Amino acid sequence: MIDILMQRTPYLAGGFAMNLVISGLSMTLGTLAGLVIGLIRARGGIAGKPARLATDVCRNVPSFVLMFYMAFMLPSEIELGDEIYKLPLWFKATLALTFPVIGFTSDQTVGYFRQKATGLKGARETFVVAWVQYFLIIIMASATASVIGADEIVGRANIVIASSNNPAFLLVTYSYVASWFIVTGLVVSGLSKQLVRA
Repeated sequence: MIDILMQRTPYLAGGFAMNLVISGLSMTLGTLAGLVIGLIRARGGIAGKPARLATDVCRNVPSFVLMFYMAFMLPSEIELGDEIYKLPLWFKATLALTFPVIGFTSDQTVGYFRQKATGLKGARETFVVAWVQYFLIIIMASATASVIGADEIVGRANIVIASSNNPAFLLVTYSYVASWFIVTGLVVSGLSKQLVRA
């Protein structure tokens, strides 16, 4: 079993790279949109209520359910001019995971300005630590993209598992895949601590 996993590691690594792409794009898009919405909320005024509503919607929409909606509601191809472009499943998964990031970042942005307004120190560090923790959650959540057929590590692990009739191979393979997420979490957490200290 170990020999098979070692042989299939490059294949699984390619799938994990897609998990990181999905997570990275979700956090980037969600953070940018969430910062804008959070800034609008922090300033208040007429636009504050719609921004608050947008935050509530993004925060409370279950990303797992949204992933199915994205997979089946969005077209598989879009036509721009004379060109037809495929809309890959991993991109739909990215959009689904972007929504909770928007809600999270909006709340964190408002919290940042409130903490600054009260004169408490460490607002920036609090924001960074919370953002990194949420990034780790999104990395773990990217594994759910396999349910809509996105080509990521869990989907590839299922293909590897199907090549063996040994029931123990399922446990070994999933444990191996889980270790990729655990190690990544430890590395990202370690880097974030260094960043906060700096």
